[in-house]
Amino acid sequence: MKVVLVSLTRDVSEITALVHSAGHELVDTIVQARDAPDRRYFVGKGKLEEIAETLERRDVDVVLFNGEVHPSQHYHLENRLKKQCYDRLRLILEIFADRAHGREAKLQVELALLHYEAPILREWIHSAAVGERPGFMAGGEYRVDVYLETVKRRQRRIEEELDLVRKERGRRRAARKDRGFHLVSLAGYANAGKSSMLNALTGERVLVEERLFSTLSTTTRAVSGRRRILLTDTVGFVDQVPFWMVDAFNSTFEEIYDSDLILLLVDASDPEAEILRKIRLAARTLLPRVTRDAILPVLTKADRIPPRQVERVRGLLEGTEFHSEAVVTSTLTGQGLPQLVSVIANRFAFTVEAVVRLPVSPEGATALSRLYETGEVLNVDYGPRYTEVRVRCRAEDAERLHGIGTVVSKAPVESA
Repeated sequence: MKVVLVSLTRDVSEITALVHSAGHELVDTIVQARDAPDRRYFVGKGKLEEIAETLERRDVDVVLFNGEVHPSQHYHLENRLKKQCYDRLRLILEIFADRAHGREAKLQVELALLHYEAPILREWIHSAAVGERPGFMAGGEYRVDVYLETVKRRQRRIEEELDLVRKERGRRRAARKDRGFHLVSLAGYANAGKSSMLNALTGERVLVEERLFSTLSTTTRAVSGRRRILLTDTVGFVDQVPFWMVDAFNSTFEEIYDSDLILLLVDASDPEAEILRKIRLAARTLLPRVTRDAILPVLTKADRIPPRQVERVRGLLEGTEFHSEAVVTSTLTGQGLPQLVSVIANRFAFTVEAVVRLPVSPEGATALSRLYETGEVLNVDYGPRYTEVRVRCRAEDAERLHGIGTVVSKAPVESA
């Protein structure tokens, strides 16, 4: 579609990137510098007339407002301009709808779209008292009041389906952890390089695009050479979005919240002010749902800036809410990737060495198989009355040894 962009700030870099990411053509940008949107038209009346004149001269499909357009503003703008009016959030939702492929992603996007459009529908009913309004969700003309009831029923149905998805995902996560797998999530702002990092660390070939929000569904793979460490690519963080949109994608964000370790990816080539803005967003999203110790900052795209600037950015991150030394990486050159894998592996090193005696029985054989699955078996001595096993494992697994056999000894593994 052909888009005219209207902004109250001169910095339109991100919204312009969103327009291109959506595949639209930006035909004009109109800026009215002001501290706050006009309560009725978002822009002042004079600027509104300027926009109307521009629309008369140019072939335009959508007027895009760089900010949040409230339902009453949306009603007045479309009445005056006679064009579809989008705001930043509506454009993001359109991108999401285009990127959604899996069943869960499609449900989440549909739920978010319904949440977005319901207040607008109510405003048209309240303000216009009209019988029909064209164009909602590309569905043609509907009786608005009837359609609103349909929207509510569909919202409830999707929420029920997503609740089932959430419970099933939780069961799978619990089963993986119970079998000795460690869950690591890639998190960060859109286009921080999460999919590229997944490919680099797992040898996978997930599609990588230089577009915002190219990943909506989670993808989980084992880290190369570390079969017990599972890495998950997740949806990118989005700034300036309402609570209901975060809630719509809650089942995806739960994958991050329930991880053993979160790799917080930060684009090192961003301007420092932009890095700080994205870090603050990450802090609002992650804290206090997860502890700071579970978050490891990772600088990506380090090949795009000089080494001196890399060190300055590292120092910048150490002064933020996460207070951690970032690992510097580049998936293009391979810089820092072995170090990152080493840091991840050390987080999940087996910290306890124990000797346990298992009964000579089918239950003992099952317990031995489980020790092989969840730990590092160092020695097995098969005797007539019991099987003695020396094993290294996680602290939480060591606590469970008493339930499967007789623990002869248990001690911390000495650091090399």
